[in-house]
Amino acid sequence: MQLFAYNPIGRSDELLVWVGVLDIATPPPVTFTIGTETIKPLPGGTAFEPLGDNVCDKLGRALNHRAIFRLPWPATDTRFTLYVSAGNQTVSLSSRRIPAQLPSKGRDSFNLLLSSCYYQPNDKSLPLSRLIDNIKPSPDFTLLAGDQVYLDLPSSQNLPQKKHELARVLGKKYQTNWFSAHLQQPGLADVLRHGPVLCVPDDHEYWNNFPLSQVQLNNTHWEKDRNNWRDLAKQLYERYQMSPAQCDGYFRQDIAPLSMLFLDGRTWRDETGVQMFNDATHIAIDQWAQDLIARKKNNLPAVGLLSSGQALLIEKPGRWSRKLADMEMPNYNDFAVLTSALARLFALDIPVLYVTGDVHWGRIVEGKNPRGKTIFYEVIASPSRLIDTVITDQINWAKEMWRDARGQGKDFPLHPEAPPHLSDIKLANLALSSVHRQQGDHVALLRFHAIPGGLEFSVDYICTDADEKKRREHSSTQGPFKLLSL
Repeated sequence: MQLFAYNPIGRSDELLVWVGVLDIATPPPVTFTIGTETIKPLPGGTAFEPLGDNVCDKLGRALNHRAIFRLPWPATDTRFTLYVSAGNQTVSLSSRRIPAQLPSKGRDSFNLLLSSCYYQPNDKSLPLSRLIDNIKPSPDFTLLAGDQVYLDLPSSQNLPQKKHELARVLGKKYQTNWFSAHLQQPGLADVLRHGPVLCVPDDHEYWNNFPLSQVQLNNTHWEKDRNNWRDLAKQLYERYQMSPAQCDGYFRQDIAPLSMLFLDGRTWRDETGVQMFNDATHIAIDQWAQDLIARKKNNLPAVGLLSSGQALLIEKPGRWSRKLADMEMPNYNDFAVLTSALARLFALDIPVLYVTGDVHWGRIVEGKNPRGKTIFYEVIASPSRLIDTVITDQINWAKEMWRDARGQGKDFPLHPEAPPHLSDIKLANLALSSVHRQQGDHVALLRFHAIPGGLEFSVDYICTDADEKKRREHSSTQGPFKLLSL
């Protein structure tokens, strides 16, 4: 049997523990301890159920399972270690309860780790988890902002068309990342085990540019095959990544004066560009904006944090690009639900921070209103481990050999660069400018403090390249930045 556990984000009154077991038809009872104290689960968790990978024994019984347990938070505001035991195995995770308010200046910051786009086959030389383990200050909250798995890669793979066989192939990719510690190989296990963790899905949780068919992916050419893949991928996402607190398509967490809203902009997408969010998410966006406005009217500082699986400030792909590359949020009609909510907030001098990944480069963009007040930032961190791209990589290596011969080699020849200009991108009436661009494999740590009238934050861009020299040269701290509503 293999055992793994982590702490997905939950409501403020519950400590959620995801427990997964592999290679056993009947999962054994699970016990939880902190120190010498045994912790009894609360009612309302989920019983063990198959992970959805169709791995069975000779009797047809599922062998891989997961359950989610609800526990009371221990009476401490510091990080603690929870031991999870099942059968003859014990694993540990650590967590810390998210505070109701941001700490003030002079106290330890509240730290959000932002990471996205993790391609496990390229995490060999120096595992990402080891580098994240050494981040100081330690993260209080981990946001994995999309593409935690690449179900559609490598593009040369020959995926089976039979649904039960496809389930095993896709499920194996999740097992590699989630159970990596037991397998003694790189993966996400040692990143996930420091909670709370929130996973936002993007297209590679399904396939590139989901739900549109892709020329290079045979299993997307026919509607029946797309439906099979979608159903399996959705089930795997729900069983591995999705907290019960995200089941409506979003997650809301307030840490005054910060009101955070995390959106699933991928699972409910249509192919025509009409809707990327479900109806419940539309309502949640409006409620989030109303709550911020109410705080402002009550003379309380109010700052919004918004996140989804794609960049907010991105050029709208044209007719062919949106089919061959990726549909971006501006391609969807209900992108206006987001932008109109933001415009309402900006009109009342309520600032917003948007954080995401996806694009394979990092960037910080600043937005100022017509009076010159900074009222918006977008922070992007992507990728933590870059994918392989057939043909494009070979072209870039050939170019790099030419540059090297002339003494003009690049540190990251396979990584794209963030666009230098934002002239064609509009958001409300803001003047937008880039204040930092990041290239290469990296993650970001956002460090928050409450200040009078709002908050202050800094962004540590942490290069995660295996080369120590590159890590030193391409890691930096940006900020501090201020967002004020009063």
